[in-house]
Amino acid sequence: MAKSKKGCLTIFTTVSIWGLLILGILIFAVVVSNLRLSDASTHFGILSIEEQHRLQEVDHLRSSVGNKIWPGFGEQKIPIILYNEAYVFLSGLADPDSGWKKVPFNKQMGTRWTVVESTPSYYRQPIISSDQVPEAFTVQVGNHYTASMTTKEWTEIELVQLIQNDLPAFIAPIFPYSLITRKLNSDWHISAIIHESFHAFQAENTFEKLRSAEAFITYENSYPWKNPDLREAWARERILLAKILKTSDDQKLRSLTMDWLELREQRRSIFNDPKLITYEQEREWLEGLAKYAEIQSWLLASDTDLYEPLPELSNDPDFDHYKNGTKNWNHEVKQLQSDLSFSETVFYYSGWAQAEILDRLDPKWKEKAFEPGIYLDDLIRQIIEPIPFVKNQ
Repeated sequence: MAKSKKGCLTIFTTVSIWGLLILGILIFAVVVSNLRLSDASTHFGILSIEEQHRLQEVDHLRSSVGNKIWPGFGEQKIPIILYNEAYVFLSGLADPDSGWKKVPFNKQMGTRWTVVESTPSYYRQPIISSDQVPEAFTVQVGNHYTASMTTKEWTEIELVQLIQNDLPAFIAPIFPYSLITRKLNSDWHISAIIHESFHAFQAENTFEKLRSAEAFITYENSYPWKNPDLREAWARERILLAKILKTSDDQKLRSLTMDWLELREQRRSIFNDPKLITYEQEREWLEGLAKYAEIQSWLLASDTDLYEPLPELSNDPDFDHYKNGTKNWNHEVKQLQSDLSFSETVFYYSGWAQAEILDRLDPKWKEKAFEPGIYLDDLIRQIIEPIPFVKNQ
């Protein structure tokens, strides 16, 4: 018996040593990988060839499948701004007016554009101060509503910096940032630009509705995010929305959707603040529909019978030919039902889910979605017709 115990102790010690050795090797590998991370854009004052090809692919993708996402989305001319830490780049617009205006508040920013000779050519201007930076949304250049997004490279750098700032000092050097940044491949970046392009589409087609929805961002600080009961109530809603998206039976979908509407009204009857309710609906319409366009673009592009990307993208090592479109959809469903964070992002996901549900309930729902005062849950309610509902004023 004594020998047996000694043998077990020897095995345990050996396993522990090997475990520590493997852990040490992994930590060393992560540290070496992190040392290779850049804190500044490689292509500082120009767009890389890959970035230029991605911009061309955005236009190609939107013109090919955009009308399947939303009627008219594939036909509208939408210029694109990309920016890094030092420069703003503009493509898809000839002889642009100076600078840009922040939407919807009409604040003039930036200065004159200078042309960068390329095929096709594009424009650039330096970022002159920290308060003169575009945002990931839509901005206005002259009379054109323009999609605005960080470059892929700067997106990754900024994300790493944000994570580092939130981590304890002793964890930051050994945190595996690449596990997160590798998900930001070219497929993701293209769909993210489609998201911002849809905001430009919203601005062009229903500016007053976009203006109202964006103005409601001021209510973010008033929303009771720290209330645990509200968070739990929202979690139940999100879980049910995910369940609805995953059901294939149309009758069950309608039944579950009625349950969700009732669950939402129960929550709102407890946390009854008409302005905050409207805040939810406005943001679900604004960001939820853009999220819907983002996810649908990737999903449609993954159908090889429907879509073929530009051949230039084959030279992009970060491009995966959209083959993970369905995987991305499933990942977003998991994000919808998760409760890792409780912030304004919830409206991106709840709005997207409602758009997907409306696709199943009524193929013509988009004809009404841009009308004044119409929100996504209103449209669902009109179709499902549950217990009569009196809208908060």
